[in-house]
Amino acid sequence: MSTKNQRIKATLKDTKERHKQMMCRVYTVKLDRSHLNQDSLTHLKHLFLEAKWLYNYCVGHPGVFSIDDKITAVSVKVKDQFERRQLRHLSSHMRQSIITRTQQNIRSLARAKAKGHTVGRLKFKSYVNSIPLKQYGNTYKLINRKYLQIQRIPQKLRVNGLEQLPSNCECANATLLHQHGDYYVAITTYTPREHRPAMVVPAQSIGIDFGVKHQLTLSNGVRIQYKVPVTRRIKQLCKKLSRHQHRSRNWWKTLYKLLKVYAKTTNIKRDIRNKLVHYLHTNFQMVCYQKENLGAWQRLWGRRMLSTSLGGIIGMLEVKVPTPVEVDRFFPSTKSCSRCGHQRAMSLAERTYVCHICGLVIDRDYNSSCVLEQEGHRILGRGPTEVTPAETNTSTLALEYLNQIAYVKASMVAETGSLTALA
Repeated sequence: MSTKNQRIKATLKDTKERHKQMMCRVYTVKLDRSHLNQDSLTHLKHLFLEAKWLYNYCVGHPGVFSIDDKITAVSVKVKDQFERRQLRHLSSHMRQSIITRTQQNIRSLARAKAKGHTVGRLKFKSYVNSIPLKQYGNTYKLINRKYLQIQRIPQKLRVNGLEQLPSNCECANATLLHQHGDYYVAITTYTPREHRPAMVVPAQSIGIDFGVKHQLTLSNGVRIQYKVPVTRRIKQLCKKLSRHQHRSRNWWKTLYKLLKVYAKTTNIKRDIRNKLVHYLHTNFQMVCYQKENLGAWQRLWGRRMLSTSLGGIIGMLEVKVPTPVEVDRFFPSTKSCSRCGHQRAMSLAERTYVCHICGLVIDRDYNSSCVLEQEGHRILGRGPTEVTPAETNTSTLALEYLNQIAYVKASMVAETGSLTALA
């Protein structure tokens, strides 16, 4: 091995070790289309077109692990025949990154298959939305915290959002994105770690009952409802899109407008999800919940489920909460009494649980959340626990925080009409 290659490998190793001691964050910035000339727009369009050609060529190639990263032309299927297309806009680093990413995807599928999972194969794509920019300073670089230079594009690209990057950050790789007609760059940065005191989470537990009518009911008596409905603008664009000829120029214009509106709605639901999970993982050490069959809910109440993001909340609880406790899906939390444990059948129309043994009269969802918290303690071997509502001042502070979130309405269970719910 030559001295130059040894020096490069040593530098890369030192960089990786240094980055392990730093904090990694990804910032997404947007290219300003109003400052792009026609040549740059055409170049960006051809970048993603050639990326699709190269990716499909790799997927269909029998010797995908032997493809030369310096390839300059690929075979593209046009109707019933193949044509040879030149890769004039993708740089060598971009081509190498796309080939490497495809190979890594195949290896990941092979590892999953070796573990016994049922996997398929990589499919051909009609479009590619991301292109890796693997090396800062060569594939791309920042200029004066205002412009961005991408390899093989002569123009300096005006970028919005670079001011959010810390002044002491170290830029690494990035990804060029094409989303709903606009171009973005997701930049990976490394900054020195700040020594902050560890967050102290109160040693409390809580149970959560998920539902369609009331999204979250907590065992401390707080009920959370939210809904981000389908806007009138979405309905108008869907109707307009159906009238255009498929894949025509007007069809693509309308589709990009529709995707932008959908992206705004998705961002609102993501914001709600993050703030709700933040409240739970900063105030409770143990969170008990039941893994619901959201697929069946989607088939039964599709429109009502579309306006929420319950699946995302459950997924984040598994990662963010210090001690998440998942109760079995078939555990009869709705049928059980939270006071004596007696079980009785209930229909969906019954919103109040009445125990015929101990005489408990309680809200249906609140009873279920209390039962889930008790079952969570049993699973962890902590023995039976008496679930009682939180103090009034604690619940009041929770309501103040939750009601500040857009589209969220939080209230106590007793306020909804079940006057004996918290008795």
